[in-house]
Amino acid sequence: MGFSENIQNSKEYANTAFKTFGSWFVLILLYSVMFAGMVLLILGLIFVLMAFAAMTPAFASAVDSAMMSSPMMDSAALAMFTSASVLFFILGSIVTTLAGVFIYGFMMRVYRGGELALNHWGKMFVEGILAMIILFIYMIPYMIISTLVTLGPMDNMAYLIIVGMIIPIILLIISVMIGMMGVIKFAKEEKFGAAFHIKELLTLIGNIGWLRYLGYWILLSLIVGVAEIVLFCIPIAGFVLLVVALPFIMIVTARFFANLYDSALPAVTE
Repeated sequence: MGFSENIQNSKEYANTAFKTFGSWFVLILLYSVMFAGMVLLILGLIFVLMAFAAMTPAFASAVDSAMMSSPMMDSAALAMFTSASVLFFILGSIVTTLAGVFIYGFMMRVYRGGELALNHWGKMFVEGILAMIILFIYMIPYMIISTLVTLGPMDNMAYLIIVGMIIPIILLIISVMIGMMGVIKFAKEEKFGAAFHIKELLTLIGNIGWLRYLGYWILLSLIVGVAEIVLFCIPIAGFVLLVVALPFIMIVTARFFANLYDSALPAVTE
């Protein structure tokens, strides 16, 4: 299946996925909650950094100089501001994670194909968590290598470029490529261990073609990225349109990679 044919098939699937507007509305609500959580998380992080900065003598001296006779925030007010900032950060993290788990759980149903339904929320929640765990496990080698390379001579330009940047980036790309197919395999077989049948996954990606897989991934990411940037650049209305469009974009993208996975299956099962 070529790129254009796959995109068309994925769009048709997304158009016919839901029979009622209510299902779309729930997904839009989930994305809205996730964005709200991200805003709280970012604001909390900014406020926490501001609170810690306010505790440093250098910052206090700079502010005193700038404000001249204006008094600095007293310790009680600073403690209250810090507590509120941490609360914002924690609340934002929880809300963002919960909404993201349900969205990931729904993606598992898109990967399986067939008619979609927003029901069995408990199963959707569990599958969303398991999908995140699978991706995290596949990212462990990248995280370990990225940490280890920082122990080397980072002041050496050749080492910095080749070992510090190129190798971790290649490892990151390979980890994500295999991890994505592992998640799709988990979704289709509904077995956690299926996501780590490395030999089968490598054979499957080989049948797709590593460069073809990577090229499709980059091209689709560029198309989606440009569309999202265009919408985001439109004041207020663009952000609303982006949130409304995200469920459709998610379904098309997930179905695209599921189709890619299915296209390689006959050669694997023969």
